[in-house]
Amino acid sequence: MSRALLAFKRGTPRVCSCRVFRIRTKKLVGRIVRERKVLMEKRIRHSNRIKGLLFSQGITGYDPFRRDRRQQLEMLRTGDGRPLPSNMKRQVLREVARMELLIDQIKEVEAECNDMLIEERQSAREVALLSKVVGIRPELAAVLWGEGLFRHFNNRRQVAGYAV
Repeated sequence: MSRALLAFKRGTPRVCSCRVFRIRTKKLVGRIVRERKVLMEKRIRHSNRIKGLLFSQGITGYDPFRRDRRQQLEMLRTGDGRPLPSNMKRQVLREVARMELLIDQIKEVEAECNDMLIEERQSAREVALLSKVVGIRPELAAVLWGEGLFRHFNNRRQVAGYAV
């Protein structure tokens, strides 16, 4: 093994091949970004479920993302003016509790992602530059940087293969 390494260092390329191992923090950022995406999809599902349950009672205009969503739920009236049935209210409150849990988890994941980007100064700089582009929020910039822009592609076929 040592002879092969010395021969490689002298310039004999076919003796052995050496591989450079990169730090995997960029892959971890990508994993966190994907986890955030899954949590966001679940949060949207729960909010749609809440709106659907209330719409079945003739209630429109309820926003489950407002901070006073629980107080707003107490004041709701059905389409014919009756108060919301207690079993329906309990079901909606359970959905609201699930959605609030997801909101807290999303905040934790975003904080974790920001911490990882701060640890890796180069990425944080790149993400900050990307987020200055109009229409790109910091979360999307982290997705772009964490998932594809940090990679090196030798030709356009590799780019197309990655994009698929």
